[in-house]
Amino acid sequence: MQNGKYKAVVFDLDGTAVDSRYNLEALQRTCVAMIGREATEEELKLSYGMTAQNSIRYFGIPDDQAERFEQLWIENIMELAKNAQLFEGIYPAMCRMKEAGMLLGVNTSRTSREMGDLEHYIKEPFLQLCNTIVTCDKVARPKPAPDSMLYFLQQHQLQPSEVLFVGDSEFDAGCAKAAGCDFALAVWGCFYPDTIDATYKPNHPDELLRIVGLA
Repeated sequence: MQNGKYKAVVFDLDGTAVDSRYNLEALQRTCVAMIGREATEEELKLSYGMTAQNSIRYFGIPDDQAERFEQLWIENIMELAKNAQLFEGIYPAMCRMKEAGMLLGVNTSRTSREMGDLEHYIKEPFLQLCNTIVTCDKVARPKPAPDSMLYFLQQHQLQPSEVLFVGDSEFDAGCAKAAGCDFALAVWGCFYPDTIDATYKPNHPDELLRIVGLA
């Protein structure tokens, strides 16, 4: 059994559990097709942790083109999804936590229908280890609002102090802070680790085991 302060660990998906930067290539292809230019590296990085809807707004896509933009983006993602994989060390760490009796969860800016590439192409059954998967369409307000973490807390009748949220972006950090949960910044997948406040800044998923009292 684990002997740390946390009863549950919740993971963001893209950039935290999943090395899914193919999403940026998919977005780039979509920008070229829809707005006639390549997105800058800065634009791609800033949009990485956003919901699809917020990314579309960020790129200034008119309302009458938003649905087509999103559909083309999803098509490009699915074409590139064969490149999806977990970051090294994530699955063993999750298995160790599960074996110790900890609750596991996912808190993602993806919608339920945007989860398909992960189900099909990642060989490790990491989502099956999770007690609750919170997609952004399950709550009124996506990250950085606290709604998604509060949903997880309510589902398992936990206090914020009992849950560690692991993420890679300012949206994740803001969500954790607003919900009252400690935050571990996934430095291994973060574009700007020096600019984001966090309770912990592990450089590798293995370090999460020490943080939760399993190493």
